Amino acid sequence: MPPDPERDDDIEILEVIGLDEDGVPVEAEDEDDVEVVFEDAVSKPMPSPPRVSVEDVHLKERLLRLQADFDNFKKRIDRERGDYARQANAGLVARLLPVLDNFERALAASRGRGDVPDPLTAGVVLIQRQLLEELSREGLRAMDPVGSAFDPEMHEAVATETDPATPPHTVTAVLQRGYFFHDRVLRAALVRVSVEAGHVARPPADREES
Repeated sequence: MPPDPERDDDIEILEVIGLDEDGVPVEAEDEDDVEVVFEDAVSKPMPSPPRVSVEDVHLKERLLRLQADFDNFKKRIDRERGDYARQANAGLVARLLPVLDNFERALAASRGRGDVPDPLTAGVVLIQRQLLEELSREGLRAMDPVGSAFDPEMHEAVATETDPATPPHTVTAVLQRGYFFHDRVLRAALVRVSVEAGHVARPPADREES
């Protein structure tokens, strides 16, 4: 038979399939196929936090204690340095107190004469005021105990008097001025104290020996 022209146009395309060793067909992989893998973010395990060992905790506590001790050490050194400077200045200021006493005596004698203050007295007043201002900047402060209760920590009673209008154990006069240096008593004030009627005042023990 003559060949059918229509059938000649039909070309059958066969897929070539490979076989494995057991004769099972193996599909050929298409080079154009791309495999996409989606990772499940929910199922992915979260990284665990770093573990803190007992040694790390002890080291941190020790570091904090050392830092606190060092801060306390610095504060103590600063306080001791300030105390040392104040004590050094207190010695100098204490040696200048008799100079202030002499200024007061000289001015009291000048006022006792009842004369009109002369330029010399005015100059002495000015020098005394300037000296007191400079010493006050260093921490010197004068006591003013008149009218207050007698305090043996700040006052030294050298005389007594009976005054019905004044309560007993009250400072009535200052015979020598006392001073504070910062928050400490630099020199106690010599004072006169009121006592009850019929009370016999006993002098201090150191004055009995003299």
